[in-house]
Amino acid sequence: MADMNDQHLLLLGEIKGKVDALVDADKTRGEVLQSIDKRVRAVEQKAAVAGAVSGGVVSVGIGLITAVAREWLSGRGPGQS
Repeated sequence: MADMNDQHLLLLGEIKGKVDALVDADKTRGEVLQSIDKRVRAVEQKAAVAGAVSGGVVSVGIGLITAVAREWLSGRGPGQS
């Protein structure tokens, strides 16, 4: 009977060791994911700013092109009043 209890204790020790290893690996993965998240967040923020700036520039450019095209099509030509 003592031999059976010893085997159970050994098995429980193995299981506990494996669970501890899984918990440690999970913590490491969590830290890695947080690091990746910080880097991706910075890239996303820069991309959002670049997108907003380029969108504004394109909008102004299209507005200018439209205004010049209207003047030209109306026969006044660019810069003529």
